[in-house]
Amino acid sequence: METIEQQFKNTPTTQLDKVRVEAFNAFEKLGIPTSRVEAWKYTNIKTKLSKDFILTPLESEVNTAVKNYIASLPPYAFRLVFLNGIFHQELSIIPEIEGLYITNLKEAFANKSSNIEQYFGKAVNYNEEHFAALNTAFVTDGAFIHVSKNVAIEEPIYLHYFFTATDADAFVQTRNLVVVEDGASLQIAEDFRNASNITVQYNHVTESFIGKNAQLTLVKLQVETKNVKGIHSLEALLQRDSTFNASTITFEGNVIRNNITAQLLGENAHADLSGLYFGKENASIDNNILVKHLAPNCTSNQLYKGVMNDESVGSFSGKIFVDQIAQKTNAFQSSKGLLLSNEASINNRPNLEIFADDVKCSHGAAIGQLDENALFYLQARGIPFELAKQLLTYAFVHEVAERIQAKPLRQFICDKLKEELKLNW
Repeated sequence: METIEQQFKNTPTTQLDKVRVEAFNAFEKLGIPTSRVEAWKYTNIKTKLSKDFILTPLESEVNTAVKNYIASLPPYAFRLVFLNGIFHQELSIIPEIEGLYITNLKEAFANKSSNIEQYFGKAVNYNEEHFAALNTAFVTDGAFIHVSKNVAIEEPIYLHYFFTATDADAFVQTRNLVVVEDGASLQIAEDFRNASNITVQYNHVTESFIGKNAQLTLVKLQVETKNVKGIHSLEALLQRDSTFNASTITFEGNVIRNNITAQLLGENAHADLSGLYFGKENASIDNNILVKHLAPNCTSNQLYKGVMNDESVGSFSGKIFVDQIAQKTNAFQSSKGLLLSNEASINNRPNLEIFADDVKCSHGAAIGQLDENALFYLQARGIPFELAKQLLTYAFVHEVAERIQAKPLRQFICDKLKEELKLNW
């Protein structure tokens, strides 16, 4: 088995290559984190991943599971489809809209499209983030989306990532690069699915740049992710008067780690981050959120809810950082967990770091079981016990689904919630 260093065979000839080399050198210093690293306290990822990585792309055929899912999609839905990190043109539907440039990252690298060198690797801090460094060094493909000034893209764009374990040690590196210029708007859905019956591993990064008075809505769907060890990093840079809405929906997985960072760089920027996660069996789902208020008069909201069953473990670490110049900041954070079994657990770690004196910041965390009085109330009105549990659980998580702005995505999540909870209405 080749070492990671032997797999990295990039001689720097362009600016992009130089970024890759810098990221690889950073990863060599950082390595794979253990639970001794504070940010990875609740997920000892080093013991979860395979010992030997295969980081080079592995060609694989489109299997029946992928074909069936693509066939079930609306024929008009805009989408880019990737299998084990490799773009498949024949399965994709790329919109032709004036002011929208969309292609796969490999093609953008080759053609140096839309000044890609200006953005690649500029939002992620690969000198401190272990898996962002690994991804920046080894990524070969993903999606590149660039929206020009004052262009509004009304229909969501779906980025489908399918994984099949062609090798047990494969560790697929995928990436999205999203640029929304001043006054523009865009909606994206990232969809991750295990298209095999065995365990797959991947490391995904999304960099997003949101211009002045621009809007970006991003929904991350981790739905068919059983037997998945997936690491996600989402980085957003917000300019003045911009809005960033990000929702992360996790329904299953072996090990899922979500790192989300939003940096509010200009006045009156707003970030709304929400998440919903379901754990069962022995799943580990870990959400690590950081919002940096770096300019005055900005606002942010964090709302995360988890439902854990069996022996699963959920974690939420949320931090609000307010710089000294970020006066008039309004920042709120809420994390709530629901335990459906005595063996399940949730770790909550809220954190405020404030250096300004004229701010409104708060955080709240709560973990518990279903309210016995509420269960009794429903049963007293003729509702069976199991249905009462399902209804109360649905009411608990529905608030997060309702925050999703794109109607087709919101409806999809609500339907999936009912399916997960076995509600037939």
